[in-house]
Amino acid sequence: MRIAIVLALAAFVVPGVAQAQDDDEPIPTAKPIGSPGSWIPQDSYPPAARASGEQGRVSFTLSIDDTGRVTDCKVTKSSESPLLDETTCNFMTANGRFEVARNKKNKPTPSKWSSSMMWKLESPPPPPASATTPTALPAAAPVASPSSASKKKP
Repeated sequence: MRIAIVLALAAFVVPGVAQAQDDDEPIPTAKPIGSPGSWIPQDSYPPAARASGEQGRVSFTLSIDDTGRVTDCKVTKSSESPLLDETTCNFMTANGRFEVARNKKNKPTPSKWSSSMMWKLESPPPPPASATTPTALPAAAPVASPSSASKKKP
């Protein structure tokens, strides 16, 4: 069975801009360091989600501190699979790195970054094996298709 992890990471501006505490200015949109597609390993499709045929897009917003580290991940639209939602946030939090955002006074400041992750199985999982017939699952060949674009908030 071939598996594709389609990583569609395109930043988007969320309506209702949050305000920074210091200067009453909008919290800047963060800029990823490197390719966000590399933050989720090719072999990361959760086995339980694969076995049950779970797929879907997870939309999320990351909170980034003033050093460029991810401090929080909020799912803004669920894939309808708690396992895929959780896996997405775990990888984004552990592996996401961002350029340090700066406020109008050029001081490091917290920022946000919103994107989505598409988890997709290229072929459906095999039907459950009968209790009397042992079967081995074919090797999975995940494929990631990253794309990323940042937009600055006004």
